[in-house]
Amino acid sequence: MSTTAASLKALHHLYLRMHDVNLKLEQGPKRIKLKEQFAQKQEEHLKTVQEQITQLKKQVQQKNLDLQSNEAKILDLKGKLNTAASNKEFDIIKGQIAADQMANSVLEDEILELMDKIDSKDQEAKDWEAKIKTAYADAKKVEQDFESAKASLDEEIKECQAAITDAEQIIPADLKVQFSRLTRSHGAGALANVAGKFCSACNVMIEPQLRVELNSGRLVFCKSCGRLLYMDETLE
Repeated sequence: MSTTAASLKALHHLYLRMHDVNLKLEQGPKRIKLKEQFAQKQEEHLKTVQEQITQLKKQVQQKNLDLQSNEAKILDLKGKLNTAASNKEFDIIKGQIAADQMANSVLEDEILELMDKIDSKDQEAKDWEAKIKTAYADAKKVEQDFESAKASLDEEIKECQAAITDAEQIIPADLKVQFSRLTRSHGAGALANVAGKFCSACNVMIEPQLRVELNSGRLVFCKSCGRLLYMDETLE
Protein backbone atom coordinates (compact mmCIF):
# COMPACT_ATOMS: atom_id res chain seq x y z
CA MET A 1 0.00 0.00 0.00
CA SER A 2 1.40 3.41 -0.99
CA THR A 3 2.00 6.16 1.59
CA THR A 4 -0.89 8.16 0.12
CA ALA A 5 -3.26 5.19 0.27
CA ALA A 6 -2.22 4.43 3.86
CA SER A 7 -2.80 8.06 4.86
CA LEU A 8 -6.21 8.17 3.19
CA LYS A 9 -7.18 4.87 4.79
CA ALA A 10 -6.20 6.26 8.20
CA LEU A 11 -8.20 9.43 7.48
CA HIS A 12 -11.21 7.32 6.46
CA HIS A 13 -11.01 5.31 9.67
CA LEU A 14 -10.89 8.52 11.71
CA TYR A 15 -14.06 9.75 9.98
CA LEU A 16 -15.72 6.38 10.58
CA ARG A 17 -14.71 6.47 14.24
CA MET A 18 -16.09 9.99 14.66
CA HIS A 19 -19.30 8.92 12.91
CA ASP A 20 -19.73 6.07 15.38
CA VAL A 21 -19.16 8.36 18.36
CA ASN A 22 -21.59 10.95 17.00
CA LEU A 23 -24.13 8.19 16.48
CA LYS A 24 -23.82 7.18 20.14
CA LEU A 25 -24.30 10.82 21.19
CA GLU A 26 -27.39 11.12 18.99
CA GLN A 27 -28.86 7.78 20.01
CA GLY A 28 -28.49 8.39 23.76
CA PRO A 29 -31.29 11.00 24.10
CA LYS A 30 -33.42 9.05 21.61
CA ARG A 31 -33.13 5.88 23.68
CA ILE A 32 -34.00 7.80 26.84
CA LYS A 33 -37.05 9.32 25.15
CA LEU A 34 -38.21 5.92 23.89
CA LYS A 35 -37.87 4.44 27.38
CA GLU A 36 -39.86 7.33 28.87
CA GLN A 37 -42.54 7.02 26.19
CA PHE A 38 -42.80 3.30 26.96
CA ALA A 39 -43.31 4.09 30.66
CA GLN A 40 -45.95 6.69 29.77
CA LYS A 41 -47.72 4.11 27.63
CA GLN A 42 -47.81 1.80 30.65
CA GLU A 43 -49.42 4.63 32.64
CA GLU A 44 -52.14 4.90 29.99
CA HIS A 45 -52.92 1.20 30.48
CA LEU A 46 -53.11 1.76 34.24
CA LYS A 47 -55.50 4.70 33.80
CA THR A 48 -57.74 2.54 31.60
CA VAL A 49 -57.88 -0.19 34.27
CA GLN A 50 -58.51 2.37 37.02
CA GLU A 51 -61.39 3.81 35.02
CA GLN A 52 -62.81 0.31 34.58
CA ILE A 53 -62.61 -0.20 38.36
CA THR A 54 -64.43 3.10 38.91
CA GLN A 55 -67.22 2.08 36.55
CA LEU A 56 -67.54 -1.35 38.17
CA LYS A 57 -67.81 0.24 41.63
CA LYS A 58 -70.53 2.55 40.35
CA GLN A 59 -72.44 -0.48 39.10
CA VAL A 60 -72.08 -2.18 42.50
CA GLN A 61 -73.28 0.99 44.22
CA GLN A 62 -76.32 1.21 41.97
CA LYS A 63 -77.18 -2.46 42.43
CA ASN A 64 -76.85 -2.11 46.21
CA LEU A 65 -79.28 0.80 46.06
CA ASP A 66 -81.66 -1.34 43.98
CA LEU A 67 -81.27 -4.15 46.51
CA GLN A 68 -82.05 -1.85 49.44
CA SER A 69 -85.05 -0.45 47.60
CA ASN A 70 -86.40 -3.96 46.94
CA GLU A 71 -85.83 -5.00 50.55
CA ALA A 72 -87.79 -1.96 51.75
CA LYS A 73 -90.52 -2.83 49.27
CA ILE A 74 -90.61 -6.44 50.54
CA LEU A 75 -90.96 -5.24 54.15
CA ASP A 76 -93.82 -3.00 53.09
CA LEU A 77 -95.53 -5.85 51.24
CA LYS A 78 -95.13 -8.19 54.20
CA GLY A 79 -96.91 -5.59 56.31
CA LYS A 80 -99.76 -5.53 53.84
CA LEU A 81 -100.21 -9.29 54.09
CA ASN A 82 -101.83 -8.82 57.51
CA THR A 83 -104.32 -6.35 56.10
CA ALA A 84 -105.23 -8.25 52.93
CA ALA A 85 -108.99 -8.03 52.37
CA SER A 86 -109.23 -11.37 50.58
CA ASN A 87 -107.35 -14.52 49.73
CA LYS A 88 -106.89 -13.23 46.20
CA GLU A 89 -105.27 -10.02 47.42
CA PHE A 90 -103.15 -12.08 49.85
CA ASP A 91 -101.92 -14.30 46.99
CA ILE A 92 -101.17 -11.27 44.81
CA ILE A 93 -99.07 -9.69 47.57
CA LYS A 94 -97.24 -12.97 48.19
CA GLY A 95 -96.52 -13.19 44.47
CA GLN A 96 -95.05 -9.68 44.47
CA ILE A 97 -92.91 -10.55 47.49
CA ALA A 98 -91.62 -13.69 45.77
CA ALA A 99 -90.84 -11.74 42.60
CA ASP A 100 -88.94 -9.08 44.54
CA GLN A 101 -87.06 -11.72 46.51
CA MET A 102 -86.09 -13.41 43.24
CA ALA A 103 -84.98 -10.03 41.84
CA ASN A 104 -82.88 -9.49 44.99
CA SER A 105 -81.29 -12.90 44.58
CA VAL A 106 -80.30 -11.99 41.03
CA LEU A 107 -78.97 -8.61 42.23
CA GLU A 108 -76.90 -10.31 44.93
CA ASP A 109 -75.37 -12.68 42.37
CA GLU A 110 -74.59 -9.76 40.06
CA ILE A 111 -73.01 -7.80 42.92
CA LEU A 112 -70.81 -10.76 43.83
CA GLU A 113 -69.80 -11.15 40.19
CA LEU A 114 -68.94 -7.45 39.98
CA MET A 115 -66.92 -7.65 43.19
CA ASP A 116 -64.92 -10.54 41.70
CA LYS A 117 -64.25 -8.40 38.63
CA ILE A 118 -63.14 -5.51 40.84
CA ASP A 119 -60.72 -7.79 42.70
CA SER A 120 -59.32 -8.98 39.37
CA LYS A 121 -58.97 -5.41 38.08
CA ASP A 122 -57.35 -4.31 41.35
CA GLN A 123 -54.69 -6.97 40.82
CA GLU A 124 -54.28 -5.92 37.22
CA ALA A 125 -53.80 -2.31 38.36
CA LYS A 126 -51.11 -3.43 40.83
CA ASP A 127 -49.37 -5.33 38.04
CA TRP A 128 -49.37 -2.21 35.84
CA GLU A 129 -48.05 -0.13 38.73
CA ALA A 130 -45.13 -2.56 39.07
CA LYS A 131 -44.50 -2.44 35.32
CA ILE A 132 -44.55 1.38 35.38
CA LYS A 133 -42.08 1.47 38.24
CA THR A 134 -39.76 -0.89 36.35
CA ALA A 135 -40.14 1.08 33.11
CA TYR A 136 -39.24 4.41 34.73
CA ALA A 137 -36.32 2.79 36.57
CA ASP A 138 -35.11 1.42 33.23
CA ALA A 139 -35.42 4.88 31.63
CA LYS A 140 -33.50 6.43 34.53
CA LYS A 141 -30.71 3.87 34.22
CA VAL A 142 -30.38 4.52 30.47
CA GLU A 143 -30.21 8.26 31.21
CA GLN A 144 -27.58 7.79 33.92
CA ASP A 145 -25.51 5.48 31.72
CA PHE A 146 -25.62 8.01 28.90
CA GLU A 147 -24.66 10.91 31.19
CA SER A 148 -21.76 8.85 32.52
CA ALA A 149 -20.54 8.10 29.00
CA LYS A 150 -21.21 11.52 27.47
CA ALA A 151 -18.09 13.27 28.78
CA SER A 152 -15.92 10.47 27.42
CA LEU A 153 -17.72 10.56 24.06
CA ASP A 154 -17.35 14.35 23.83
CA GLU A 155 -13.65 14.02 24.53
CA GLU A 156 -13.34 11.31 21.87
CA ILE A 157 -15.00 13.63 19.34
CA LYS A 158 -12.43 16.32 20.10
CA GLU A 159 -9.62 13.79 19.70
CA CYS A 160 -11.04 12.65 16.35
CA GLN A 161 -11.45 16.22 15.12
CA ALA A 162 -7.84 17.06 16.03
CA ALA A 163 -6.56 13.87 14.41
CA ILE A 164 -8.65 14.51 11.28
CA THR A 165 -7.27 18.05 10.99
CA ASP A 166 -3.75 16.62 11.03
CA ALA A 167 -4.59 13.74 8.69
CA GLU A 168 -6.25 16.07 6.16
CA GLN A 169 -2.89 17.74 5.55
CA ILE A 170 -2.51 15.14 2.81
CA ILE A 171 -5.30 16.85 0.83
CA PRO A 172 -3.74 19.44 -1.53
CA ALA A 173 -4.98 23.02 -1.24
CA ASP A 174 -6.62 22.93 -4.68
CA LEU A 175 -8.73 19.91 -3.63
CA LYS A 176 -9.72 21.02 -0.13
CA VAL A 177 -12.91 22.81 -1.27
CA GLN A 178 -14.08 19.74 -3.21
CA PHE A 179 -13.22 17.44 -0.31
CA SER A 180 -15.00 19.71 2.20
CA ARG A 181 -18.14 19.52 0.07
CA LEU A 182 -17.86 15.74 0.13
CA THR A 183 -17.50 15.54 3.90
CA ARG A 184 -20.44 17.91 4.42
CA SER A 185 -22.61 15.77 2.14
CA HIS A 186 -21.41 12.28 3.04
CA GLY A 187 -19.45 12.54 6.28
CA ALA A 188 -17.42 9.36 6.70
CA GLY A 189 -18.66 8.31 3.26
CA ALA A 190 -16.57 11.04 1.63
CA LEU A 191 -13.83 8.45 1.15
CA ALA A 192 -14.09 5.00 -0.37
CA ASN A 193 -11.61 2.22 -0.87
CA VAL A 194 -11.14 0.39 -4.14
CA ALA A 195 -12.04 -3.23 -3.58
CA GLY A 196 -10.55 -5.19 -6.44
CA LYS A 197 -11.47 -3.06 -9.45
CA PHE A 198 -14.57 -1.44 -7.98
CA CYS A 199 -15.40 1.63 -5.92
CA SER A 200 -16.74 0.34 -2.58
CA ALA A 201 -19.22 3.23 -2.37
CA CYS A 202 -21.03 2.86 -5.71
CA ASN A 203 -19.70 -0.52 -6.93
CA VAL A 204 -18.74 0.96 -10.31
CA MET A 205 -15.59 -0.35 -11.99
CA ILE A 206 -12.61 2.01 -11.82
CA GLU A 207 -11.08 2.81 -15.21
CA PRO A 208 -7.59 1.38 -15.75
CA GLN A 209 -6.10 4.87 -16.08
CA LEU A 210 -7.52 5.89 -12.71
CA ARG A 211 -6.07 2.74 -11.15
CA VAL A 212 -2.67 3.70 -12.51
CA GLU A 213 -3.03 7.16 -10.99
CA LEU A 214 -4.09 5.64 -7.67
CA ASN A 215 -1.10 3.29 -7.68
CA SER A 216 1.20 6.22 -8.38
CA GLY A 217 -0.01 7.97 -5.23
CA ARG A 218 -2.18 10.64 -6.86
CA LEU A 219 -5.49 11.68 -5.30
CA VAL A 220 -8.36 10.42 -7.43
CA PHE A 221 -12.12 10.94 -7.15
CA CYS A 222 -14.57 8.31 -8.39
CA LYS A 223 -16.09 9.49 -11.66
CA SER A 224 -19.40 7.86 -10.73
CA CYS A 225 -20.08 8.90 -7.11
CA GLY A 226 -17.38 11.52 -6.55
CA ARG A 227 -15.79 9.87 -3.50
CA LEU A 228 -12.10 10.30 -2.80
CA LEU A 229 -10.59 6.90 -3.54
CA TYR A 230 -7.70 4.94 -2.07
CA MET A 231 -6.30 1.52 -2.83
CA ASP A 232 -6.50 -1.12 -0.13
CA GLU A 233 -4.47 -4.21 -0.96
CA THR A 234 -6.01 -6.10 1.92
CA LEU A 235 -9.25 -6.19 -0.11
CA GLU A 236 -7.64 -7.32 -3.34
